[in-house]
Amino acid sequence: MNTFQTVGISFPKVRNIVWTMSISHLFIEIYLMMHISLIPVFIKEFNLSLFQISFLISIPTLVGLLIGLLSGVIVDKIGAKPVLILSMGLQFLGGLLIAECWDIILLFLGVTLIWIASPLYHNSGLTTISTNTYDKELSRAMGTHNALGSVGSFLGLISLSIILVYGNWRLSYLIWAIPILLWIMLLFKVNIVSHTPNVINKNRDPKLILSANLVRFLFSITTCQMGAVVILTFITSYMVVERNISEAMASLVFSIGPLIGILSSFFAGLTSSRIGDKRFLFIAMLFSATFATVIPIMPTIGLLATAFLSFSFFAHSMFPPITAIVATLSPPNRRGVAYSAFISVYQVIFALTPPIVAKIVELSSLWVMFPISFVLIIISMVILKLFGERFGEEEWGH
Repeated sequence: MNTFQTVGISFPKVRNIVWTMSISHLFIEIYLMMHISLIPVFIKEFNLSLFQISFLISIPTLVGLLIGLLSGVIVDKIGAKPVLILSMGLQFLGGLLIAECWDIILLFLGVTLIWIASPLYHNSGLTTISTNTYDKELSRAMGTHNALGSVGSFLGLISLSIILVYGNWRLSYLIWAIPILLWIMLLFKVNIVSHTPNVINKNRDPKLILSANLVRFLFSITTCQMGAVVILTFITSYMVVERNISEAMASLVFSIGPLIGILSSFFAGLTSSRIGDKRFLFIAMLFSATFATVIPIMPTIGLLATAFLSFSFFAHSMFPPITAIVATLSPPNRRGVAYSAFISVYQVIFALTPPIVAKIVELSSLWVMFPISFVLIIISMVILKLFGERFGEEEWGH
């Protein structure tokens, strides 16, 4: 497998790999959540219903899912770097299309390209980090990687919030195209070497793509991610429609979520490496479920924002331990496929959950998303508790 050079791994080389992929993660996340923050704007500008606009989320996600299913195999076959550069190129093109769109078709196309770029990047990035990082350092590396992704989301959303006040929202996509293009040019100069990691666990079949324990784990986190997606997708609409908060203020509150995610990712990486990935994941789920019930009863904008950001903190903190556990449950030479399965599960959730919840909301109110989120996260906690002890049985090494 072609990956970044770390034969005879040294800590400086490991750190270079982590930071190279983490900066790439920053750029790949800049556009990813901006269209969600713009849902109230799109409804007005394109005269769409909440149910119709939900397909702006679900359709691009489903297309990305189909590409993502293949990308893991591609990464394992041709290496991470070509897939990484391709993902950044699609990110650049998608941003330009949205910046120039004046009809719903170009908007859908641009968002779709961005959501194709995301699984392509994540398969290459997560595979590269996990196969070139020491076992004890993996949670911290994943924390750094996730934190830089949160930086990207924050930069995209905060620039959008400012531009919504002073200019046209399309400019927020255009201004980030230049640094993304410059980063693509730099990636072409990254040195690579052919390297196939050794499989440490000799009692397992290294050709096994998805183990029973990995499948159980993916199933256990599915409902939790559904619960998080419910709130993260519709929180701006809830603030604007139900709480009469301005679109700019709702976008600003939403944009702070990824900023909080920066702190939570570093916190998760450090804490998981000390108390264990599974234990930390369960705790993060517990606090996420708690704050899902608190958000709608907050009487003021300040308290509502505090409750949402607390929810966002623990929702973001789940990803470092999740990605570390996926690495633990998969052989290095099949890690691209393992991460492809994980990312595909997440994309299925992101594709199907919004239109289903949107239809329920149209029949009731936006408030109902909070008890839905709570129940889904609690179900995931129960599943994790029942099967969690099995998730440490397959230690492949990294």
